[in-house]
Amino acid sequence: MQQLHNFILYNFLHMAKLSHVFILHCWSMDSLAHLAKMAQSKNVFTQFISLDSSLQLNNDFLNHNILKLGVFLDISCNQSGVVLDMAGAKRLYGYHYHWLIYDTSMEFCKIENQFKEAQLFVDADVTYVKHDLVSKNFILYDLHNKGRQLGAKLNITQDREVTCNEEECRVQRYLSDLHTRNLLQHRKSFTGLTMRATAVVTHLPLSVSRQKIFDFMESKEQLYLDTYGRLGYQARQPLRDMLDCEFKYIFRNRWSDGNATGGMIGDLILDVADLAIAPFVYSFDRGLFLQPLTKFSVFREICMFRNPRSVSAGLSATEFLQPFSGGVWLTFALLLLLAGILLWITFILERRKEWKPSLMTSCLLSFGAGCNQGAWFAPRSMGGRMAFFALMLTSFLMYNYYTSIVVSKLLGQPSKSSIRTLQQLADSSLEVGIEPAIYTRIYVETSEEADVRSLYRNKVLGSKRSPDRIWIATEAGVKAVRDQEGFVYITGVATGYEFVRKHFLPHQICELNEIPLRDASHTHSVVAKKSPYAELFKLNELRMLETGIHLKHERYWMETKLHCYQHNHTVAVGLEYAAPLFILLLGAIIVCMGVLGLEVIWHRHTKQH
Repeated sequence: MQQLHNFILYNFLHMAKLSHVFILHCWSMDSLAHLAKMAQSKNVFTQFISLDSSLQLNNDFLNHNILKLGVFLDISCNQSGVVLDMAGAKRLYGYHYHWLIYDTSMEFCKIENQFKEAQLFVDADVTYVKHDLVSKNFILYDLHNKGRQLGAKLNITQDREVTCNEEECRVQRYLSDLHTRNLLQHRKSFTGLTMRATAVVTHLPLSVSRQKIFDFMESKEQLYLDTYGRLGYQARQPLRDMLDCEFKYIFRNRWSDGNATGGMIGDLILDVADLAIAPFVYSFDRGLFLQPLTKFSVFREICMFRNPRSVSAGLSATEFLQPFSGGVWLTFALLLLLAGILLWITFILERRKEWKPSLMTSCLLSFGAGCNQGAWFAPRSMGGRMAFFALMLTSFLMYNYYTSIVVSKLLGQPSKSSIRTLQQLADSSLEVGIEPAIYTRIYVETSEEADVRSLYRNKVLGSKRSPDRIWIATEAGVKAVRDQEGFVYITGVATGYEFVRKHFLPHQICELNEIPLRDASHTHSVVAKKSPYAELFKLNELRMLETGIHLKHERYWMETKLHCYQHNHTVAVGLEYAAPLFILLLGAIIVCMGVLGLEVIWHRHTKQH
């Protein structure tokens, strides 16, 4: 038994690198005490269960929360068959268990019959050990099955021969090349097997021929149709080639009925399929049944609309009055009036016996200085000229500040809408259209978020428009955003941005406002929890990410960023936008004509008398 105890510790500590071991035995107490003492000296945590006739195994048998547990089983014990059957039923031959099955009978038929129909998969870490009583050596075999449901058969591979003495163990010889690579590398080829793959198609009815469905999934036209489903289909073809197998496709018309039922998710949970072709948005409800493998693509849905009136589209009707508030304009006007009065007084004091400008002429000089037009008549005294200099300097500063604000508005960022949240959009009077993609429609109709429910209630249920004016195709919705002021379109960036680039001018892209429909996230490739192929799929997908194969597909299928070029066009100031200037000019002409008429009447009146 000393040699066996040394071999057990050698296998778990040095070969499997484990320190938590479960011993299933039918040995004497003396033998157990010796093994326990050896394990304690090597810092190995052990637990012993005797496989006697009174053994009652519960549902928590071998449950643990550590990364990997070592399990030793003496197959010669009477209840060993019960343990193996329960382990197979509970799928305990997986990555999280290292099984060491010890046999002294030297009969392969028993172990073959036991594992021929067992739930043994590609991630199994099961080592079968035969103790050669003649040579006293231990012969190790690797047991796995790539998937009985795929048509694979039990594989038993000789690994190595280990010799042990009273003190230590060492490898006597290698019986195969299994030691040159890890288990998954040894089992990565699925040649001749067919894996079950579930895919989603929403653009075509499932009643059409499978050939039409395959032609649609393989095409690279009209990328906005079933974007995620077709991207997943084409991006998974390299995975099929890396596994060297075939895919048997199961087509569904939806991702799921809810969060974690029906559709492709139901196929994974119910073990109808081994992998999902289309990616999923990972959520808490789905996390109870599925595990993510790798990031697949960006997933973002937005409410898109143009600014009410962008500066880059032209000057607004009040553009020439906006730089200053009404109080500033009034203060400046009073300042010019006061300066005109003071100039009139200055002229009276300076030119007692000569011609003196009237009050109106003095105010006109002040107004001309305020408009940076200079003055044809100036005071003679040093004080008057200094005062006039201060007036012109003040007017110069006002004029420069005024023009700088106008120019900065023309060259600066376009003004943004005051609608910044989904709730504000729901309460606004803006017209809303929604992309009829199935994942967008289900989210808008079933979301428990208060702002999304308010949006659906106000803009869909409470709308008087017909459904065909609410659920609008992507291209038509993007065009409506471009052409209709105040129109909002809800779409995914992966599909909507393609038409924005196609139909928007570069500077018009800068005028877009976006409100997130839901938090931005990523889609992931997922498998069912405890899937035996999870680690193998993950390693292959990481390989595709590292080599850029997946990025090539993602960049071709998805446009997730828009470039804004707001200064690449000339702003045209037409009559429409300069109308306030002409109105002011017309008003000034009318006032001047009225003053002229009053002066003519006054002149005739004084001449008659």
